Amino acid sequence: MNTFDSSSQLETAESAESASGPNVATAVEWHDRSAVLTVSGEIDMVTAPRFEEALLEALHKEPATLVVDLSGVDFFASAGLSSLVTAYQRTDEHTELRVVATNSATVRPLQVTALDNKIPVHATREEALAA
Repeated sequence: MNTFDSSSQLETAESAESASGPNVATAVEWHDRSAVLTVSGEIDMVTAPRFEEALLEALHKEPATLVVDLSGVDFFASAGLSSLVTAYQRTDEHTELRVVATNSATVRPLQVTALDNKIPVHATREEALAA
């Protein structure tokens, strides 16, 4: 079991297909035993593997809570939803998955697929961490 001090730790990664193609950036920040995965850009079939890799890397470190902050995502395709489902299926009784979704590009797909009934969706990162 990993232990974390109260100071935040930040890890970043970026994936860009081309200067004009889709891209996604991820960063993980630790708050005690909670990880916040901040995602920005577009999540589609090209970038979803990087998104899923970031999700699984964060889960591998066994956080008590993994908050996936999608507030910087402006396109969220079914491949991204599939990555969230994979992460949800990999959680256990020791880790809770939560999502921050603030715009129609992310909220609507979560609602249409009823994924918001399985994974708690919050309006802010602070709300998700406090829940």
